[in-house]
Amino acid sequence: MTYSRSEHIELVNMCMIYNEETKEVLVEDKTDVAWKFGHTFPGGHVEKNESLADAMVREVFEETGLKISHLESCGTVEWFNDDPSYRRIGFLYRTTHFSGQLTQSNEGKIYWFPLKELTEANTAESFMQFLKIFTDPHTVDATSPVMNGSLTIIRK
Repeated sequence: MTYSRSEHIELVNMCMIYNEETKEVLVEDKTDVAWKFGHTFPGGHVEKNESLADAMVREVFEETGLKISHLESCGTVEWFNDDPSYRRIGFLYRTTHFSGQLTQSNEGKIYWFPLKELTEANTAESFMQFLKIFTDPHTVDATSPVMNGSLTIIRK
């Protein structure tokens, strides 16, 4: 019996941009999603032959008009799909280094929001579990056995 270690993989990313002076994060209310609407962080897909960091910088610029730097990797989120069989891996970053003029994109409304006011009720599906990865140094990963399903947090 032969066993294949290959699988189709989709790479995505998300970035928490934190303003240390105001204690706010940049949130986006995406309008083109298959999950519950609500606050989330900017992010998107990694293109073919694009590095993870370059993709994060590009996605943030496309969605917000801001240029970011000094990315800090926070962890990952993985979703698994059986039919068709593939995996989506989300790379999560944070930064306090940004510049430029905030501009709206066609992907959703962008604005600054107090970090402490993010709740289950005003955020996108599973976002509060993502937030643990961004803010808790002991939470490094989350997985779901189904695409866009409930997440299981993994702590180090």
